Amino acid sequence: MALPTNMEVAKYLKIEDIVQEDAEELAFLDELIEVAAEDLAGSGIKNQDTHRYGMAIKLLVANFYEERRPQVVGTITSNLNYSLERIILQLKAEEIPLDEEL
Repeated sequence: MALPTNMEVAKYLKIEDIVQEDAEELAFLDELIEVAAEDLAGSGIKNQDTHRYGMAIKLLVANFYEERRPQVVGTITSNLNYSLERIILQLKAEEIPLDEEL
């Protein structure tokens, strides 16, 4: 699957009409996709040829897009949503070399 296009992500977010009409919003979406790819690379994800990688990008972008305005409610922090955390762990597990002697 590799890196999803900005229109694939826009469709996932259901904002394709917005990004087609607003060049700034499209540029912002492109930036979020790049940040998501950098985050996954920083997490040790090298294989970009899976559908899980594309879904992880979409989920990260969705999170970034929805949380772009700071919202502070007390001092509570939350983990990544379960589906994104699970996908990242699976992608990282694929990167672990298998020891053939085991």
